[in-house]
Amino acid sequence: MKIKFNSYRPWKLFFSVLLCFLPIIAYSQVTGSCAEKLKTAQSLFVKGQVEQVPSILGECMKSGFTREESLSAYKLLIQSYIFEEKQDLADSTMLAFLKINPEYQISPTDHSSFVHLFNNYNVKPVVQIALHFGTNVPFVTFVNPISLSGLPEKSKYSSKALNLFASVEAKFELTKQIELNFEAGYSQLAFTNTESFLGIYKINYTETQNRIELPLSGTYNFKSFGKFTPFGRFGFGPAITISSSAKTNVTGSDINNLIVPTGPDLDIKSSGISLDLFTQLGGGIKYKTRGGYITAEFRSNLGFFNQTTGGGVSTEELRWLYKYAADDFHLNAINFSIGYTQIFYKPSKRKE
Repeated sequence: MKIKFNSYRPWKLFFSVLLCFLPIIAYSQVTGSCAEKLKTAQSLFVKGQVEQVPSILGECMKSGFTREESLSAYKLLIQSYIFEEKQDLADSTMLAFLKINPEYQISPTDHSSFVHLFNNYNVKPVVQIALHFGTNVPFVTFVNPISLSGLPEKSKYSSKALNLFASVEAKFELTKQIELNFEAGYSQLAFTNTESFLGIYKINYTETQNRIELPLSGTYNFKSFGKFTPFGRFGFGPAITISSSAKTNVTGSDINNLIVPTGPDLDIKSSGISLDLFTQLGGGIKYKTRGGYITAEFRSNLGFFNQTTGGGVSTEELRWLYKYAADDFHLNAINFSIGYTQIFYKPSKRKE
């Protein structure tokens, strides 16, 4: 008996493997080619053949280099244009270099021609855009208790720790230490008032507000410690209520069925103020990263106005169904957030 071997299968496997590795091989050749061109350009520069450097590096400047190779290539191009006395090309290349590397710091190994031109440029932050995410812990002050029984009743305010906070902020540098900040944020504030009625009923009233906050603030940067910089914040601004709801739960004996034990959420926006003002005081620390920084911050927001107006249909529902009247109070919050700030720079040549 003869055994037949299928001769095409090994070749099929070989070509399948080759097709899988072709993209990797091609990428390695391109990367290696640009790295070799950089070495060749550096060698020609040392030999004084600077006129050949731009043509060798030109094609790879767009996307062929790693970050470190790109830094070396830009420096080499700038120095070559300077030695060829092509000042306009040296200036435009330095400007392109600083747009990509606005936070570059001079190295002891940098050529004197590069350093001299580098020092003729300013790189200033135009604006810093920050995103903040965190939580609010609301608390009330200046409470004027109001009870439908006409007698002093026991009540206790509390709040949960997880209330969503998110904001976007534009920061402008006034000095190295002081920044002016414009911010637009969303805040959720939920708190509970547990109150007694005639010693018979226990009423749990939970109010949730959703607000847009627009503070104007200033931050002061203290002395840095390595990549860490502590800062303080002071500001003020309006808070606009976009929605407000209440959930009420009543426990206790009611043989006459005068009180509803629980019910659906009530829209109470009409029974409270729509616009509050608040002051803001806080501080935090930021960690420098390439092109920006990461922040962790505490703030306190202190409200100016009494939250309760006493009007609206919801006020009457609370009175008749749950025997509850909202107290007069000011709404405040302790805020904790983490964030990231991206710095946008504008390089420009110094005026002679």
